[in-house]
Amino acid sequence: MSTPLIRTFGSTVLLALSLTFAGCQGYGPGPTAQPMAPLFGPSGSAPHQAPPPTYAATPRPVAQPAPRPAPTPAPAPKPAPPPPRPTTPAAPSYPRSGWMLARQPTGVPLMGGATLWEVRATHAGKTVDCTAVVFDSRRFELRVIDQPNPNAGGRVIADAMRAHRASAGINGGFFTPTFDPLGLMIASGRTTGIFKTSGILSGAVMQFSSEPYILWNNEYQGSSGVTNLVQGGPRLVNSASPVGGLDHSKSSTRSFVASDGRHNWIIGTTGSTDLASLAEMLATPGIIPGVNVMRALNLDGGRSSAIWAAPANGREISRPGWSTVRNYLAIVPR
Repeated sequence: MSTPLIRTFGSTVLLALSLTFAGCQGYGPGPTAQPMAPLFGPSGSAPHQAPPPTYAATPRPVAQPAPRPAPTPAPAPKPAPPPPRPTTPAAPSYPRSGWMLARQPTGVPLMGGATLWEVRATHAGKTVDCTAVVFDSRRFELRVIDQPNPNAGGRVIADAMRAHRASAGINGGFFTPTFDPLGLMIASGRTTGIFKTSGILSGAVMQFSSEPYILWNNEYQGSSGVTNLVQGGPRLVNSASPVGGLDHSKSSTRSFVASDGRHNWIIGTTGSTDLASLAEMLATPGIIPGVNVMRALNLDGGRSSAIWAAPANGREISRPGWSTVRNYLAIVPR
């Protein structure tokens, strides 16, 4: 009874081995695996049964003490802030407080994008009426217009401005009794006179390349590249502060040019006032709309003061001076 069982069992084993070897024919060593030693043939050897793999026992975790919190370091002391970077030293100045608007300024748009402002300011019983043309130097250039005719009369300002297609203009620098410019004048590239550093002349306004500048005498480096220039004085505002030592007692009509040190500029005239009051008023933020004045220079005044403007809509504004002047300072759209 046992023999058939053994025979059947043996057939089953042989069949299983045959199927196993047949299924393994599709699997071989990878391209990087070491070749297996042949089982049969001259170098063959009987396969040895591999010992069962052994596994290292998993170590039992050792209880770790709870970590102590690291001590909080004391905050490092904050370094002292660096001292402010020095700026251009300002001249001795008066306090700029006190000047206030007596009424809301009224503005008139001009050709090319400039604005004419009528301003009234007051302080300590003094009142200053100012007509100020505010413009952006990226849209306008400053131009000196020479007027060599000593008998032309003050009303020639309108003809001069129209001839140069200006949006606005005022009288310019001082001149001598012989009607020569006082100091250096450069009008559209033509030079008259020499640069002077004495007397009332303490600075100049000029167009250099594509930018206008107000410069003091010690900053002048020659006229190369300068297309328009006129000298003036005294200095009114330096580094946003009114210049000290200006006269408080003599009142007259005034003409001036001013800048915020960037692109915002003013040319203007005032009613009768003293130079110190004009400087204090110009240095007070908010008096002239849109410009916080960094530098300002006085030009010829008195009977010479004149202003002209071309509104975008409407009639020309012309306030000629009482006397003939040698030159004008105009703003011309680019």
